[in-house]
Amino acid sequence: LSNMASRTALTLVALASTAVAFTPLAPSATRSSVRVADAVTEPEVPTPVEPEAPPAPIVNMINGWAPDAAQPCFGLPGAVAPLGFFDPVGFTKDAELLKVKRLREAEVMHSRVAMMAVVGYLVGENTPTITYGFDTPTIANNQLAEAPGTVLFTFFLFINLSEAFRAAKGWVEPGLGPLFTLRENYYPGDLGFDPFGLKPTTASEFSSMQTKELSNGRLAMLAVAGMCVQELLNGKPVLADLPF
Repeated sequence: LSNMASRTALTLVALASTAVAFTPLAPSATRSSVRVADAVTEPEVPTPVEPEAPPAPIVNMINGWAPDAAQPCFGLPGAVAPLGFFDPVGFTKDAELLKVKRLREAEVMHSRVAMMAVVGYLVGENTPTITYGFDTPTIANNQLAEAPGTVLFTFFLFINLSEAFRAAKGWVEPGLGPLFTLRENYYPGDLGFDPFGLKPTTASEFSSMQTKELSNGRLAMLAVAGMCVQELLNGKPVLADLPF
């Protein structure tokens, strides 16, 4: 009996040890392993940020015009049908804004001088004056050289004052920027001199008037050049060969 009891006790001990071997792990061990897994995570890769495009420069409109690099002469008026934009020599090709404004300033000023010169040729040659008496017509090409000194002094003084006013109005002072540079807020040819109030108030009307002024000025430059050459060749007044 004692042998049987000892065998039974050994069998129970073996069964107990086997049951302990297949017992699941404690919940505390599971929680600790999860914490370790959470702690050991891969670092996040930063997402590349594309640089923002620089804001477009603020351009102030002048007389309803804002420079547009996509258009000829930055959108300045003056392209007239049927030729449209006409620049066969390429003065404005790949030109920057400051150069285009300077060229337009020169064109407008020469246009105005030429229009006054055409009137001077026609009126000066056919109007009786104290200097030339009442024997008309006379030769306009000779009038300037034959004018007295007091008249010439007054004439050139007026020109100097006008040019000084134009320079102070639209041009950058020497030493404050590149030479021969117009001010950013200056519209080529707009000197603010409008005693009769003819300047339009809308952008479309101003562009139309500027185009008309340029068209008449271009025609006047060709006309006054032809008048001068004609008188140099035949020595006669402009209207001397007209049949009436």
